[in-house]
This record gives sequence, structure tokens and C-alpha cells, in this order.
Amino acid sequence: MSSTSTAVAVFDISSSSVGGAHALIEQQKEGTVVSLLVQERRDSALEEELDIKKFVDNTAKALEVVINHVRTADVHHPKLIQVVLGSPWYNSFTRTIRYDKNTLFSCTPRLVESLVDKEIAAFLKESGEDGEPLNKGFKVVEQQISQIKLNGYETADPYGKKVQALEIILTLTLVPDVVVDRFQSIIRKSYGARTITVTTAPYAMFVALRDHGTIDNDCAIIDVGEEVTDIAFVKNGVFSHSHSFPVGTYEFYRTLSESTGSSVEARALVEAYRLKKLSPGSVRTVEKALQHFSKVWQGSLQEVVEEGKYGFQFPAQCYVASDTHFESIFTEIIKNDSYLIHSAGTKEIKTYFISAEHFSHNVRSKSTEIPDPALVVGALFAERLL
Repeated sequence: MSSTSTAVAVFDISSSSVGGAHALIEQQKEGTVVSLLVQERRDSALEEELDIKKFVDNTAKALEVVINHVRTADVHHPKLIQVVLGSPWYNSFTRTIRYDKNTLFSCTPRLVESLVDKEIAAFLKESGEDGEPLNKGFKVVEQQISQIKLNGYETADPYGKKVQALEIILTLTLVPDVVVDRFQSIIRKSYGARTITVTTAPYAMFVALRDHGTIDNDCAIIDVGEEVTDIAFVKNGVFSHSHSFPVGTYEFYRTLSESTGSSVEARALVEAYRLKKLSPGSVRTVEKALQHFSKVWQGSLQEVVEEGKYGFQFPAQCYVASDTHFESIFTEIIKNDSYLIHSAGTKEIKTYFISAEHFSHNVRSKSTEIPDPALVVGALFAERLL
């Protein structure tokens, strides 16, 4: 391994899926290159009804299986372990910090850091849904300064300026202690005392697209998991509000299995439908279920927009990540949603489905497998921490 190459491990933990990879990150003249040395993904079984304890246990077991596979298949010892979480493993909160004085003061990194630390400490003393202070059951795994305003005006270069008013928009990501401790315990059992960092899927995608791909200054990032969909908004190039709703790809399978009587058969029908290899009768069965699922998923997405945290307007550009079997499905749902088009104030919403091809100039694979997009995103995010 050359002095400019660093091995990392990446684990993507979604709502019913765990992916893992060892990757080699190299700094070359043309930029960062990520070589996926080995990758593995395990999906959880589709349950008709979710049991939280079983849900967590199944995810933990899948993580163990994935870790064993990648460690057996690759001899590198990762310097850094990057964990990327999808919902429902985390909650994001947006906080506004205001600091005003009658006299001019200088905006410095030390001042901003102290205000952020004070805000986090105050936030963790607040009560959660169970009435207990958040610091008794949760850990802050990520803090992002989404925006800084000086005297009411947004700026990307705030430090060293004399002002009377400072405003900071802070996004905090909290994960239950039991979840963090269990996942980290499984990882440390295999990797020892390595540095483990945690981020969220929407934010990792934003950073990867911003630093290594292309992304619009105003857009939506939608990560459709098996059980939950995450959506985040980017405004003026700043990662802003993040939301989630409990409808994912497995809901489509459940809807279809009501007609087929089997979730296994439902999966097979979806794949055949995607490949246009179904009989007319089976096509009607799938499209009826798809129509119902689309209305449920669309309605949940519209509720997020109606909350107005983005300004009651859906962006004209949208980046979507999901199981590749659902690429055309979600693309069509968003592009043909008259409510979203009207909200965006445009004739159409440009929808980009995230795949490894978006980062083709940054990614190499040591196998014939198509690189897992979520693991590529996680590795590119980890690069900035090295």
C-alpha cells in the first residue's frame, strides 16, 4: 500500500438492509479514487408486522454476517470505520442559535464553537417523548452548521467580521444509546479499537455529490429505504431540514402480496414487471398495487412539503436513492406528481436516480459486481475525515 492510500471500512445500515465494504482511498493527480476491495449486502426478511426487538436483533445479526464476509474476503486493516445510518435509526433536529450585543463583536471560530456546545448541552437537557432528558437515552452522533447569518445576512465566510448579531442554524442527529452501543460493540469485536464515525444517509449523499459529483444549489435528496423514506432539502447550497416518513419499498411488496398471497411471489412479480416479462393479467395485478402504493407514498411526501419548513415549495431538482428495482417507479411517481410540480412552480421536476455511475470517475471495483451506490457514498464521505 502506498503512502497516499488508506484502507477504510464502510457499513450502510438501512431500515431492513445492511451493506458493508472495505475500500482503498487514494489521492491521485486527478483527484480522489475509491477502490472497492470487497462488498456485501444482506436484506432482512419482509415481515408482515414489525416487531421492534426482532427488528433490531435481525439488523445486528445482518451486521455481524456482513462484517465476517468482508473481513474474510479482504486482508486490509482499515484505519477508519464509517457507519452510515438510514431511518429509523436516528432523529434529526434543527436548532436556531441567536447571539446579539449592543456593541460590535468579532465572529470567531471559538465563539461559534462555544455557542454550539452550549446549545447542544441545553438541548440534551430537554425532555424526549418519554419525559426523560435526552441525554439519558441518546447520543449526538453528528452536528452540522447548516447556515450562518451576520446581521441578518447569510454568509459562507463569517469569521473575522465585526457584527452586532449572529445567527446559526444547527442540525443535530441523535441515535438511541442502545443502538449506538450495540452496533459499535459488534464492529469493535471484529476490528478492535479503530475510529468509528457515524453519519446519516441523506447527509453523506449530499457531501458525496457536492465534493465528487454534481448537485444543484436548491434540491431535494430522497433516500427510499425498505421501511422508511428520508428526505432532506438543500437550499442555496446548504444542507437544511431533514424529515422521514414510514413508507418504503417493502410497503409495495406488502400491498402486492395481498393479491398474490406471498411476499416471495410479490418480489418475483416486481422484477418481471420491471423487465416487461409479465402476462397482461399479471401486469394489471402489479399496476393496481403500484397505484395504491404510489398514492400512499406520494401523500406522505406531500405532507412533508405542506409542513412548510422548506418554504412550502418543492425544489425543481430531486436526487433519489433506492433499490435499483424501483428506479423507474419512483422517477415516474415524482415526475408525474402534479402537486409537486405546482409546488415547484415549474413545468417538470428533474429527477436523478443515484447510482455508482454518478461517481464513475472516482470509483474502481476489484470485482465484477456493480458497486453498491450507498457504500460508494459512504467511502467518499469517509475520505474527508482522513
